[in-house]
Amino acid sequence: MRGDEDLLGAARAPAILGADMDRASLHQLLSSFPEVEEYVHGGLPAFRAKGRSSFATMLDDEGVNLFPGEEGILAFTQAHPDVCAERWWGKRLAAVRVDYRNAPRDLIEEIVFESYAARAPKRLVDRIAR
Repeated sequence: MRGDEDLLGAARAPAILGADMDRASLHQLLSSFPEVEEYVHGGLPAFRAKGRSSFATMLDDEGVNLFPGEEGILAFTQAHPDVCAERWWGKRLAAVRVDYRNAPRDLIEEIVFESYAARAPKRLVDRIAR
């Protein structure tokens, strides 16, 4: 999160119709944010905003790594331990691994938004409809 802003639920990317979140739907959601660049990381799709650090990596058939910041990682993993797990890189808490196959759609959309907002330039985040 940025400073004192409460970004949880503050805005959403365009919703994708349907109740289930499969890999194709998640890929579409990740690609729907302003100025998103897709690239290959470790042989799998990854996403960043305008050349910044990744906000999503390692999208595979079982989950995705998202980067909502340490505060967000802790909040999501503690509130949803059945579908969210901490990802540590060395001694640094780096990401939340989300099992998108079993997570509620609104939770996935929230974590994706938080991850985008944590990494994207503010001017891009402000373009998302509130």
